[in-house]
Formats: sequence, structure tokens, C-alpha cells
Amino acid sequence: MNRKHWGTIAATITLASTLVVGCGTTSNTTTNNTSSGGNSSSPTTSSGKTTITFYEAMPGELGKELKTLTQKFEANHPSIHVDLIYNGSYSTQEQKLTAALAAHDAPTIAQVEETWESKYFQNGLLTELGKYLPQSTVQDLIPIWRKDSSYNGKLVSVPFNKSAYVLYYNTSDFKKAGIKKPPTTWSQLESDAIKLTKSGVPGIGMQANYYQFEMFLHQAGGKDLNSSNTKAAFGGSAGKTALNFMYQLADVDKAAKIVSENGYLSNGFNTNEYAMDLDTTAALSFINNPSIHFKVAPLPRGTQAAVPTAGTNIVLFKSATPAQKKAAIRYLAFLISKKTTIEWAEKTGYLPVRESALTDPTWISYTASHPDEGVAPKELKHAFYSPRVAALESGMTEATTQIGNCISMHQSVSVTLQKMVQAINEALQNG
Repeated sequence: MNRKHWGTIAATITLASTLVVGCGTTSNTTTNNTSSGGNSSSPTTSSGKTTITFYEAMPGELGKELKTLTQKFEANHPSIHVDLIYNGSYSTQEQKLTAALAAHDAPTIAQVEETWESKYFQNGLLTELGKYLPQSTVQDLIPIWRKDSSYNGKLVSVPFNKSAYVLYYNTSDFKKAGIKKPPTTWSQLESDAIKLTKSGVPGIGMQANYYQFEMFLHQAGGKDLNSSNTKAAFGGSAGKTALNFMYQLADVDKAAKIVSENGYLSNGFNTNEYAMDLDTTAALSFINNPSIHFKVAPLPRGTQAAVPTAGTNIVLFKSATPAQKKAAIRYLAFLISKKTTIEWAEKTGYLPVRESALTDPTWISYTASHPDEGVAPKELKHAFYSPRVAALESGMTEATTQIGNCISMHQSVSVTLQKMVQAINEALQNG
């Protein structure tokens, strides 16, 4: 897995000018869980059911669990049908949403990344969910994700498949290298990676991209942008420290295996291509090799502890009919209910999104028998999320290119950092 979970950083697709005006009433064709489109039809069936369409991007077992939960919801709400429209990946999801919105044929609800959500919110396309969900529910959302889903104090999405980064480590490799416990600091991480490499397996898997840099940047005490989100803020010592640490691991210590931007960090860990992996909790669903013995630990800290979060939120589009909005609110309330969010977490490796879930006896009992799943929730007090600025995407893509140039030893750390800052600033100015 990687920061975007499946594939490369999605290219920013500028919304057509037609999105600024109000979208017409949407009503998509009922499809099965492998559908990828949304053609117009009636939002109510001949049986009087209200149909809501849900653009989602949950592959494999994740999609099966979403379908299972949806069927449970429908069994308890026989007047509502949820049409799951699977779009395959986040980048395809964004493309399908952009096309649907431009055609005034939006789904009722959709999984979205924060930068898309910001664009939709700015264009007045989203329903304010805080007006319809009980305040007790809103206030019970885990604070970092309630903040992530809010704009100007208004809750306009709900957190869904949310995760945080942890350290995965191969216990067999650690034993062979004579390492008795996982690293807790950068210096220990580097030292252990070198020992593991010398014992026969690359110490750590790493992607030479902006998101890996961002993790180290925050751990070095830095941040992405200035307070007004108009300029890059990582051109100083924190940014240099973060980028230099990546360079040190990969090119000086020769202790990091660079994973393709199109690859998944969890895949290499699952086949023992490296002994450590800084990855999201969602990777737990994908590390399934019975010969791999591993454990999960908190992220090693730099100057400070800083834990990236990942995953998507769900939004409700204003173009839905009143009946669809009412049905969608019920479905969203079900998905983020304490019972459902615990079940979702247990089955997928994602995290519960409710504070009350983390203290619920069911979750406590589960994490007691599955301690790896209990690590990330304890890190959330150090959690952060990327700036919700749509224009940042193209800058991140170029910054990733520059990081790749540095790690491949074609460019110095100082020059790379300057070019990264320039790329982000130009993207923000042009956005």
C-alpha cells in the first residue's frame, strides 16, 4: 500500500466551468457492485424504494465488506436501495466524478479525497452534513477526522476508510540481524536498516515520492505550506533534514529498497523484499503470506512524533432529490455508527472513526487478541493530514519527480529542495 493506496498520485482534473452552476437532479441506473457508470433513470423504483447511488473505490475484500454492510443496512431499511458503483481506483474515481458532475449526472454520494472535496465545496456542490446528523454523532468523530471533514466549522463529509501510518517489521529478519525490538527514533531506524541489510535483506522499503518526504518533514518539525496556503514552507532546515534522511537511507547507507510509484509497499513486504515498511494500517488486509512473520509498531519519531493519515471521506451532493438526501443521511449514519465502524475496522484494517468505538468493549476485546490493530489508534494524538488544496496536486507530482532525481543521485539535496519549493509555489500560483 502507499499514501494513495492504489497507484500513483492522481493528476488534478480541473472541474469544468459548468460545475460552478447548480447541478440538475441526478438519478443513476441501478447497477451491481462491478458497475462503472451512472446513466440516468428514476431515483425511485416501481416498488416505491428510494435508490441512492454511491461511487466507491473499494477493491477485493474491502469491496466485499462494503457490500456486506450495505446489505445489512438495506435489510433494516427496506424502502432504500444503495447502488454501489465501483470505479476501480481513486484516480478513476476522480475522473468519473468529474465527468458525472460536468454532465449534471452526479451520484448521490461518493468517496472523495480531501483535495477533490475542497474543490467541490468551493463550487457549492456539497450538502452540509452537520445540519442533518445528530450533534452527538458529529462530536464523537475522532477529532483529526472531524477537522478534516469540516470547512469554516461546517461538517461537509464523513470519514470512512481512514487509516494512519505505522511501522511494519519482519520479526524473523529482526531475529536474524540480532535486533530485539523495533526502532522508535530515526537514528534507530537507520541503524536497524543497516544491520538488516548486512544480514541479507534490504532494511526498509521506501517510495521516492512527496508523501514519504512529507512524513519525514513533519517528523522533522516542518510543514507543507504557510498559514495562508499560498507558498511552500519546507525550504528551510526541516525540509533539508527530511530529504537528506531519505537520501541517507537509500544512497549512503544503501539500506533502503526504492519501490516504484506504481507499486504497493505492502506487496514487497509481503514477499520479504525488505524487512521494514512505513505504511498505513490498511496494508494489514494485503499482507497475507503465511511464511511472513511480522508485527506492527508506532512510527519512529524524528524531532517530534508525526503520523500521516490517509483514506477518504464520503460526501453528499446537493443535486440529490430530497428523498435521496434523506435516505443517504440514514446510510451515512449507519456507516459511521459505532457498531458498523468497529466491524469495518475489524474486517479491513482501517480504523474506527468514532471516539466511543475506541473505548467500546468489542473493540478493546478485538485489539487484545489482535494487537497489531491496536497500535495506530494510540498514535492519533500525533496525526496530521495533507493540505486540502486542489492546486497542490500538480506541484506534488513535480516534487516527486525531483525527489526521484535526488534519490537516483542525479541531483543534490539542496538543488532538489529548491526545485520542489519552486514546483509547489508555481502550482499554487497557477491554481
